[in-house]
Amino acid sequence: MRITTYRSNCWAYVSLTKRLFTTALLAGSVLLTTAAISRADTVAPAAPTLADAWLETLPQLTEPVSWSHAYALLAADQERFQQERRYLVEELNTLIISAQAAGNTLYRQTIAAWRDTLRSLEGQPLRSPERLDLLKLGTNLREAPLLDRVIHWGACEIPTWVEVWGLQGVTRTAWQPGMTLDTLAHGLNARAFTSIDYVHLVTPQAEVIRRGIAAWNHEDTPLAPGSRIAIELPTRQGLMGALPFPGTTHELDIINQRLPGVLAAQLPGDQCTQWQAQ
Repeated sequence: MRITTYRSNCWAYVSLTKRLFTTALLAGSVLLTTAAISRADTVAPAAPTLADAWLETLPQLTEPVSWSHAYALLAADQERFQQERRYLVEELNTLIISAQAAGNTLYRQTIAAWRDTLRSLEGQPLRSPERLDLLKLGTNLREAPLLDRVIHWGACEIPTWVEVWGLQGVTRTAWQPGMTLDTLAHGLNARAFTSIDYVHLVTPQAEVIRRGIAAWNHEDTPLAPGSRIAIELPTRQGLMGALPFPGTTHELDIINQRLPGVLAAQLPGDQCTQWQAQ
């Protein structure tokens, strides 16, 4: 992964809100009294927001931003998702021991691959699992987070892969125009989705969508480049008691519920340009 990080001078810039406010004042200046103008001059500058930061950084780019693969990390999310990833590693360790005790080599290898991949993410840049790009913020500038609450923001080149967390482990396969979950499954290792009813699709915009892939609940699902797909591990109810992880209770639910969120906190590409405020 290549991350190019720049320092932003956004703190020295007048915020977008202040600029718009100033423009409005100028347009209606004939209606203002000298006293009103004097009072406006004493108003403290508005604190810069992430929208301001995006506007400042755009001129630094030589290529248009792929807003579908833009991101930002809020300070409140940084430690939370690091802790969530470490917690999942420990829960996966429990499932590995359970599968090994049951002699289930397939599931033991699958869960071990998931665990090792999560461990490899230690120290990697994160994102907040929500849209914080300029196009989204521009629809409601009042909702733009203050810049002092943002760790970094950036955009990735559109990747050429989709990532699959399946029974084959964790693999990336080449994205093709018109790719769907069906075409992806046909090109994967035959065991990747064996006996799986649901997957969680994580889009490049960090949206998590639960989709059916079995014959009885199949849903057509297009895939964008940079998508991540995680299978939903079968539970006791789904296998009528034939659980591949004997002795476990809540661990499967924890993995199924929390892994998609951890994946949504990963960057939507490998070649990314990133900024942070001075």
